[in-house]
Amino acid sequence: MPKLLKYLFSVQKKERTIIDIIGWWEIRRFLYNFIVFTSGVISLQLLSLLVELESGEDLIEPFAIIGFALLCNVCYTLGWMTEIFIPKSETYGPAMFKFGLIFTVVCVFLPPLFNLFPT
Repeated sequence: MPKLLKYLFSVQKKERTIIDIIGWWEIRRFLYNFIVFTSGVISLQLLSLLVELESGEDLIEPFAIIGFALLCNVCYTLGWMTEIFIPKSETYGPAMFKFGLIFTVVCVFLPPLFNLFPT
C-alpha cells in the first residue's frame, strides 16, 4: 500500500508539459471520485441513523447530491488548471490533490457531524 500512496502523491518527471500535468490529475480522478462516493454513502448511512424524520419526509435530496458531485469535479479540474499557470513545481500537484481530497471528505461528513450536536 505505501507504494501506491507514494505513486499517488508524487510526480515522476521533473520537466512536465501541460499534457503531463493534465494526465497526472486525470489518472487520479477515478480514485478521487471513488473515495468521495464511498465517503458519501457512509455519510448518508450515518445521517440516517442520527436524524428522525417525520412521516412523508425524505432524508436525501437527489439534486443536492448531484450538485455536490458536479461541484467536486469542477473543483478537481481547477486543481490541474491552477497547476498549469503556476511556476513548475514537483510538489504543487500532489499537495493540492491531497488537500482537495481531505477537504472534500471532511465536507462530506459535515451533515452527520452537525446532527450529532443538535441546537
